[in-house]
Amino acid sequence: MSLATKMNRPLPFTPLPGLVFRLRLKDLCWLLSFIAIVLVLFLWSASSGSYHLSMAQVWQVLLAPDAQPDRLVRVVWEFRLPRILAAMLCGAALAIAGVMLQSITRNALASPGLIGVEAGASVTLLFCVILMPGLVPIFWLPVSAMLGGFLVAGLIYLLSSARGYSPVRLILVGVGITSMLSALSEMLITYGDIDLVESALMWLGGSLHQVSWGQVEVMAWWLLLAGVPALLSFRQLNLLRLGDKVALSRGVDNRKVIPLLLLISVALTASAVATAGTLTFVGLMAPHMARRFCGDRHGVLIPLAGLLGALLVLLGDTLGRTLLAPLQLPAGLVIVLVGAPWFIVLMHRSRHGGAN
Repeated sequence: MSLATKMNRPLPFTPLPGLVFRLRLKDLCWLLSFIAIVLVLFLWSASSGSYHLSMAQVWQVLLAPDAQPDRLVRVVWEFRLPRILAAMLCGAALAIAGVMLQSITRNALASPGLIGVEAGASVTLLFCVILMPGLVPIFWLPVSAMLGGFLVAGLIYLLSSARGYSPVRLILVGVGITSMLSALSEMLITYGDIDLVESALMWLGGSLHQVSWGQVEVMAWWLLLAGVPALLSFRQLNLLRLGDKVALSRGVDNRKVIPLLLLISVALTASAVATAGTLTFVGLMAPHMARRFCGDRHGVLIPLAGLLGALLVLLGDTLGRTLLAPLQLPAGLVIVLVGAPWFIVLMHRSRHGGAN
């Protein structure tokens, strides 16, 4: 048996009774490779900053904080680690939400921003900060943004499914509502108090500089509660990509499955936006990057896209706080500036020779 045949031979993996993943050896190698890359980037990010540390020092502080100087423990555990973990968790959540939306709508350009979560969260935050300053405590601003995202996503789904669900109708309604909310956001930014607008814009740009351990814990729970069902729904997503008739012939009724999948996607997006602000590009780019390594098999695509999303946001945040230090650029801005040209090249190559 040749090496190529061995690498592409499916290996059954049963984490739960009745749940079977079929991983190729090639898929396992890619997953382990990107886990290693994320770990290296994690250490590099924790060692980078105005107070420079070596990766060995970071590793020692993480493993045995009681044996290290207090200043090193504070730098790593209090200032850098919450920000790093939040970046990874938010990136993974947005990437998984992007995979699900692209499969549900059967549209390669779909992203978490399509269902209005980011627009709804942004408008809600701007209302709270600019029109009602001080009325909503700072601690509750992320919660308010999340509720706004859920309400707008629910409105888009109700409007798009009033005469029966259609992926095209969901996209068109989402684009319309999102455009309207974006115009409202621009109006608030243009005519609002400049000091209040400045504080809101940092969040809207995808900034992680004020993330706390409490937010990391909440984000981790949201990713666990919504990410695990997303992974377990890989079979339904595989079938939905083939069309409603094929899915129905295999026992997947889109009228029952799609609302649940959309709810999972909204939960992942809303929690990430409430924690880190708008990072729209991640949910679009990470799934396409992952498909180049594993195709459209969602049992592998979902975890691989999550790893790539975590890598993108962590890299963007690390570059944003180190390239022009002490000036800190929002992670969302860095991701777009660095990732957009590369994404265009990636799509051009995929068009002239295929992605897999």
